[in-house]
Amino acid sequence: MFKSRKARLCWSTGILVLAGVIVMFAGRYREPATVEDIVESFLPTHNIPGAVLAYGPSDAEPKIVAFGVSDPIENTPMSTDQPFRLASVTKPIAARALIKAEERGQIDLDRPIAELADLPPPHDPRAAQVSARQLLAHTGGFDRTISFDPIFAPDRLGLDWSASCAKVARTVWQTMPLDHTPGNKTAYSNVGFCLLTDLLGADVEDALQQVADIHLEGPAGANWELRSDGWTRVLSSEDDQGWLSGLGIAGGAIGTAEAVWTMASTPQPFFEATASQDEKSDFYASGWHVWPEENGQHLTHWGGVRGIFTTVFRFSDGETVVVLFNASPVKPNSAFVSLHNALYEFNKFNR
Repeated sequence: MFKSRKARLCWSTGILVLAGVIVMFAGRYREPATVEDIVESFLPTHNIPGAVLAYGPSDAEPKIVAFGVSDPIENTPMSTDQPFRLASVTKPIAARALIKAEERGQIDLDRPIAELADLPPPHDPRAAQVSARQLLAHTGGFDRTISFDPIFAPDRLGLDWSASCAKVARTVWQTMPLDHTPGNKTAYSNVGFCLLTDLLGADVEDALQQVADIHLEGPAGANWELRSDGWTRVLSSEDDQGWLSGLGIAGGAIGTAEAVWTMASTPQPFFEATASQDEKSDFYASGWHVWPEENGQHLTHWGGVRGIFTTVFRFSDGETVVVLFNASPVKPNSAFVSLHNALYEFNKFNR
């Protein structure tokens, strides 16, 4: 077929190159074998030095796995019991504490928050009828995409960064109009969630600890950012740590992956959407992002602040996955979507 040695060598070289390309792409696009494979590949893709994963079915003990390093400068291995700043993963924990209080007959979450928290008259009269349950579902009328997020810009309200999220929320209540009529539209709102703080009583941390082994003060692992000159520790100053703690029930908790898994793996009710004008099928309820499926629904939440990225997933079969990272992706929302999609498809394939 080939009349010269040169032709035969070219053919052989071409075959080897083609085989290499096939192997490369097959490896790149092969289905992950485990949840651990998904997390392990996520880290280098998003320049994150370390993470802790807790996962497993709700009727068993979780498997806890540490990845990478807790300190990329000292190359310190990550440990499974490292505490992390939880950011907005605090929200479903706080929601569970409020629901437990309702089950004990201490509060009625369908009553207006103005009555439950003894708030002054609102700037926007429509806010007087906003219920605590609407705030848990992010349908209270606040929309940071229309106005702004006061939790991340307290100076625009005449407050400094030491102001707690509860104080910021009360200031918003008295000085800003709502962005939507309550109950009409879902719009994720940190400040709306912060209005719920007083419903947990004088000792907020104690109320949270009744549903999860977390804290609002105390040690947490370092958070990192990869810059052109290498890894840099972020959010490490006393002021930064004070601001993070001040996020309270909207994002101030500290805990381990196992503590979050224990809370998230407990039985959950079937949630129903409440906003009257939402176009999407997914919605928020009781601090969770709810994703309807053909035969049920699964729940997620994620938190992201500079140097912090936290995720929790509870699938409809009870499989629960928590991954806490010590750095944030450049685009945390799209990173969460990719992680969610990968875990969801893996869970669906393995049911």
